[in-house]
Amino acid sequence: MLNADIATLDAPFRSLSAFSFSASDLRIHAREEAGLLNKIKTHRPRLRSEWLSILTTVYLLFFLNATFWDKSFLYLKGQGFALVALAIGLLAAFVALTVTFSAKYLIKPALIFMVLASVASAWFMDRFSVIIDTEMIRNAVETNRAEAGHLITGAFVLHIILFGVLPSLFIAWVEVIHRAILKKVMVNLVIIVPSLLVFAGAGLSNGGTFIFSTREHRDWFRTLNPIFPVGSAASFLVDQSREQSIILQPIGTDAKVADALPSADRRPRVTIVVVGETARAQNFQLGGYARETNPELTKRDIIYFKDTSSCGTATAVSVPCMFSVYDRKDYSHAKALATENLVDVLSHAGIKTEWWDNNTGDKHVADRIKKTDLFKSNDLRFCDGGECLDQILVDGLDAWLDKVNGDAVLVLHQLGNHGPAYYLRYPEEFRKFMPDCRSADFDTCTPETITNAYDNGLLYTDHILAEVIDTLSAHGDRLDTAMIYMSDHGESLGENGLYLHGAPYMFAPTQQTHVPFVLWISPGLQQSTRIEKPCLAAKADVPHSHDNLFHSVLGLMQVKTQVHDPALDIFAACRDGVSS
Repeated sequence: MLNADIATLDAPFRSLSAFSFSASDLRIHAREEAGLLNKIKTHRPRLRSEWLSILTTVYLLFFLNATFWDKSFLYLKGQGFALVALAIGLLAAFVALTVTFSAKYLIKPALIFMVLASVASAWFMDRFSVIIDTEMIRNAVETNRAEAGHLITGAFVLHIILFGVLPSLFIAWVEVIHRAILKKVMVNLVIIVPSLLVFAGAGLSNGGTFIFSTREHRDWFRTLNPIFPVGSAASFLVDQSREQSIILQPIGTDAKVADALPSADRRPRVTIVVVGETARAQNFQLGGYARETNPELTKRDIIYFKDTSSCGTATAVSVPCMFSVYDRKDYSHAKALATENLVDVLSHAGIKTEWWDNNTGDKHVADRIKKTDLFKSNDLRFCDGGECLDQILVDGLDAWLDKVNGDAVLVLHQLGNHGPAYYLRYPEEFRKFMPDCRSADFDTCTPETITNAYDNGLLYTDHILAEVIDTLSAHGDRLDTAMIYMSDHGESLGENGLYLHGAPYMFAPTQQTHVPFVLWISPGLQQSTRIEKPCLAAKADVPHSHDNLFHSVLGLMQVKTQVHDPALDIFAACRDGVSS
């Protein structure tokens, strides 16, 4: 019995001895691992800072600038000497740039930033032929998570890892050898100054060729990576900083509804303005497209204006420009923020004005009126993954009209055909054109299936617009109504290798700037405003643009104000007694 008790008492000490042995083993393993790490460290590549800069330069210029070099070979075809001079000159300029950042504690973050920025920009430029300018960056900043998710595909992530993360890890791993500060400055200057001279010499040797080619092809150097994308981002940030101090200026405070009939002697006037998204006129059946993308609108008594141009090629530009008092030539983002717009003037006139949004927001147009972000509703009947079908815009329209007891304007901002996930923009019953691309990664689809998906989206928009018209017509016993539909911009579907939208306006293809414009006006509104529809129909082939929207809505709602320009009001010349 005593022996058993002694054994029991001895057990903890035996355990403690075992623990001591394990701790000793751990210390041995730690020393071994430290030795292994030291061996790895001693086998790290060691490079002078300038050589790491030069290696990164070669990678940036010749491996992450496929679009730029494709354009260079095309625009300098048959001019081999100029092409060689371009390559030498840009290599020298890039070397001067990267070596400038080769200071201790700065070199690795700077080079890694350049690589990652270039890799991300290259993906969108090489894949969709887009240009990363300030407006494209503004679109990216103002987008929502769902929309961004369609662009961040598995192929994009793999591209970033292979061409961005792995090279960045190599840069981080390299042991950089730095000289003493004064010697470092001297060595850098010895590299930078001759490099700049080589750059200047290469440019001057073919200056005429480069200047002519740049004037003829303004998109050329806008694809130079990472110079133009990073420069655009910096410009955007500067603009954002300046915009913080903008003070809003009111306009149209004199606005009033000037009518031959007192409001008590007429029915309320209601106009629905549908802001389309990414619908291009080229694929509208109403404009002559061979496919039946507008089967329902063709059965409605509408007017289609065939030759209409957008203010921009991206939502962040076009939407505020459409509602701005400024025309396209005078418009700027800063001016839009500093000046009240159409919905404000309507409010000054005492007209009930609201904004319903199913896109990525109103772009500050509706900051001072009642607005509803329907895409945030998570209505399971229409919504999934942070996006909603456009049926959600029509769902509450009948009830809203029931409550209207005075003049009103309602803006419906569609999700429309926003890409690249066209297949998510329409329900199953609108898959008429088959097979349709069922992916946001165009590499997995043929051009025909991409177009099929896009056209199905237009078919669904046709249905939504027809529903708006029918809903307005159903209230014709009490309201005088109208619908105006304009798309914010168009879309490229692979023409000349270009996809999506957002190209700088100066060289944007017509697919991105030619947009559909549809008008429906009830007989009651025609009568109360004395608008002659045959006169409007006769102007269907006349060029129009987003510039007309501001003044035409004011004219349609009989709003008189100094900011109304009859020359841009499509109704002004078609009123009884004017058109004759």
